[in-house]
Amino acid sequence: MKKFKFLTLVLALFISTTGIVYSQSGGTRSVYVNDNALYLSQSIPGDMDPGQSYGVSVTMKNTGNSTWKQGSYALKLINVTESAINTWSVNNVDVNSTVSPGNEIVFNFTVIAPPDGSYSMQWQMANGNAFFGEPSSNAPVRVSGPNVKADESSFIENNALFVSQKVQSQMETGLTYDAVVTMKNTGSTTWKPGEYKLKISTKGADNTLNAWEVANVELSFDVTAGSEVNFTFKVTAPNKSGVYNLQCQLVRDGTFFGQPSTNVVVSVD
Repeated sequence: MKKFKFLTLVLALFISTTGIVYSQSGGTRSVYVNDNALYLSQSIPGDMDPGQSYGVSVTMKNTGNSTWKQGSYALKLINVTESAINTWSVNNVDVNSTVSPGNEIVFNFTVIAPPDGSYSMQWQMANGNAFFGEPSSNAPVRVSGPNVKADESSFIENNALFVSQKVQSQMETGLTYDAVVTMKNTGSTTWKPGEYKLKISTKGADNTLNAWEVANVELSFDVTAGSEVNFTFKVTAPNKSGVYNLQCQLVRDGTFFGQPSTNVVVSVD
């Protein structure tokens, strides 16, 4: 009995100081901890030109019971090697305000593309040098010299090509999952933040159900003609078991345009 009480005390102390995170079929449920974070979304260009500057946006939520304060808490690049050699010119972004438990913060910052090559970018919250919480999705980035522009008269003003996506095809009711959709601007206009968005929708009979609890995914930087962009976001599975459809498309002023993503049939149990 004494041994059981001792183990219980140790476990309680462990939870109070470090916390517990566990997964179920790709979804995640968390128990709050002193320092904890939930990754919500990010916007990172998937295609860059060497030496050019690009806007990046990462949104995190404070799911712990500590207040994030400027000077102690920051968003940091996870890749130690890239951080050491200053690959992106930015390795950490300090919180610019006090973030209380339960609140969200949007980190908007600028990176400079490295030399030609294939890279990836992933971020996580840190208290000093100690990483904590859920990291952002690992976003692939291709850096290469600028492409020769085609005659703009051959472009449709607003147009998009679906490139790829990562969406779970099996989910559990009520759980939250990461999703990534990559689109290419094949029109003649530049996609501007606030004007152009990725809309998450359903297909066919499920259109009336509003099954997916996710807002439109915003841009954090200009996407010029011929460039690609990774839309990274979280989607919460419906609370009712069944088979659902999930599909995404670009929208401007409420009008859809371009090629939609491939429809994903999602089984929710």
